[in-house]
Amino acid sequence: MSEQQRQTMIVTGTGNVTGKPDLVTVQLGITTHSEQLADAQAENTKRSQSVIDRLSTLGIQDNEIQTLSYTVSPQYDYIDGQQRFRNYEVQHQLRVTVKNISTVGEVIDAAVQSGATDVSSIQFGIENSSDLYEQALSKAVGNAQAHAQALAQAADVVLNLVPVTIQEGVQSEARPFAVQMAKMSSAPRIEPGTLEIQATVTVTYSFR
Repeated sequence: MSEQQRQTMIVTGTGNVTGKPDLVTVQLGITTHSEQLADAQAENTKRSQSVIDRLSTLGIQDNEIQTLSYTVSPQYDYIDGQQRFRNYEVQHQLRVTVKNISTVGEVIDAAVQSGATDVSSIQFGIENSSDLYEQALSKAVGNAQAHAQALAQAADVVLNLVPVTIQEGVQSEARPFAVQMAKMSSAPRIEPGTLEIQATVTVTYSFR
């Protein structure tokens, strides 16, 4: 085979597919303070259990509530250049998975009413996104081929449509589109919008 026949080009293709989310994860924080560490911990434990118990009444299962972090840190004030102890701060971060999206506003409201002090993250997702990713992957391969054909036409060469190699990129996580959170008189209204899943491929084609 001649050098000309062995020439190759490398192109990148992307494919995007949107889908409707069917779950949402919410990160809740419970923060307590006290001059006595034992008191701060006890109060945090009490509030955390109150939140978990309340969520269970809304259909949230034990395996859908996960502790992300538990931290204890002393707090200080600085007065006239001197460090003075103020109190202990105990923070407990929980990740809650809600599979009934229509109830997420109620879940957040119930958590706050039961003792959660902050809601730091709301992330929508698709529990089984493999089918959507396969569709995105197929689009990515087609996109790469279209790029290769355009380059071959511009360079006036003959493209071999059978790829030499196909390298799959790292699958991107579903990311939120048009997520809105509007404060209402009671529970907040959460609009999930749609999610986009993206696939990327790098394809090598030969030409002559």
